[in-house]
Amino acid sequence: MKKLLSIITALTVAASATSSLVSCKVITNGFDIEITEYKAAGNLKYTFDTNAGEYVPKTDYTTTEADVKKALDGATGTFASSLVTDMINSLFFNANLSVTQNSKDIWQYLFRTDKEGIYADGQYRTAGLNSSQNEEIDKYYSEIRNITSLLGLMQYSEWTNSNSKEVQSLDESGKPFVLSKETLDFINNETNMFESSNNQGITNVKINSIPKLYEGNIGLATKSDNESSDAEETVYEPINITSYEKKYISKETNYNAKTAKETEDSKGEKGYVDYISGTNLSANFFSQLLISSPQADSKPELDIQVQRVEKQSDTSKENFKKQGLVLNSKKDTDPIVFEYTEDEKGNRTSYAYGYSLIPLAPINLEMTYNNDRDLKTGEPKPGSQNYKINLTIDGLSAAFKPVLSFTSNLDLEGNKTDKDGTPYVGWRFMNYQFNSKNIIGYDEQGNQFTDKPSKKMTATNKKFNDFNITDLTFEKA
Repeated sequence: MKKLLSIITALTVAASATSSLVSCKVITNGFDIEITEYKAAGNLKYTFDTNAGEYVPKTDYTTTEADVKKALDGATGTFASSLVTDMINSLFFNANLSVTQNSKDIWQYLFRTDKEGIYADGQYRTAGLNSSQNEEIDKYYSEIRNITSLLGLMQYSEWTNSNSKEVQSLDESGKPFVLSKETLDFINNETNMFESSNNQGITNVKINSIPKLYEGNIGLATKSDNESSDAEETVYEPINITSYEKKYISKETNYNAKTAKETEDSKGEKGYVDYISGTNLSANFFSQLLISSPQADSKPELDIQVQRVEKQSDTSKENFKKQGLVLNSKKDTDPIVFEYTEDEKGNRTSYAYGYSLIPLAPINLEMTYNNDRDLKTGEPKPGSQNYKINLTIDGLSAAFKPVLSFTSNLDLEGNKTDKDGTPYVGWRFMNYQFNSKNIIGYDEQGNQFTDKPSKKMTATNKKFNDFNITDLTFEKA
């Protein structure tokens, strides 16, 4: 494969940037992205109900595919786009295109897993082996448990279909998905996908997974006046947050009566205006449309103790340094405590930390692949052939970061009400990742991860650790 189109920058626009996984010159022509199950996302348009004092779904609005694409990319405009870019570049990664010590170091860095010396792409060249090292390859593939690239899957499948004694001794439950001999012959002999000198590429991607809206409700702390004093400092009772049922904007939480009246007077043209869920942080800081449903109805929200203190405790200081700690993988039973301080002017400083990771349902992609495209235009050449690749990718998680903040609740004159300043915790979607053990920018202890083989790269810790192709069909379109 001489060149491969495998880059996008948004779900609705053409490609224009390269990825660190691309080891050859890339055609920067775009391709179409379709969300086939966009109707399943439900109503994503929200309007402000001036009587209820909160946002509600707009009943007379029909959600479009463009709305779903916008919501999937979220307020940053990149969430789903970056994920699809990572998936496609990993799937079509080819370690045979450029083998130098520098490139090998980068590949091993990007595809490193929990198992030392085992790399998620599944290609033996990434492990520093060549085709003549049969015994070493035999041993290497006996340790593989997940595969992220099509070439790696083909190489592993060819090995599995061999007569290796290592294959016969494997526990079937721990083995990756294996392509049939017929599929391998078809890809090798019919498409020449990884041998051709043609400019090959993708012309269309369908995301067939069912998107799911995370509504982003917050956990509101009840104000507590329970405090005790001694000669040195005041001690406040901790407040438990165990329920996340309050709207981000409501008469009980964040609310501005003047803005609400402006909304009513202008019939929604000003004030609290309509928005597509997940795209307006001022309307709802925590909602996000996810690319697939959480497994087993899992949610990011965790029980939190909110503790006002005169000065931050040593324990809180240590925890605050561990911003990448995965809180829902904690093995101890101690409560998660978020402290905050408040000075004489009422200025508050909060000390939330960590992340929550939730597993998502597998992603199904259907890609149209052309075996000979024009280098300048990206259009298929006369006589070229389209193929349909349908595959399932497992191992995706959604990372949420907790936010400890305080309600802003004002009356018509702009004065604070008795509901102003109440602590609350919300969980902000931060990114997708193929790693359920650690946040990819941090180590397993929650400390920032800084190791990288090149200054130009972003430090990532086991980025594709859980990425796994679990099903694949390949046929003429």
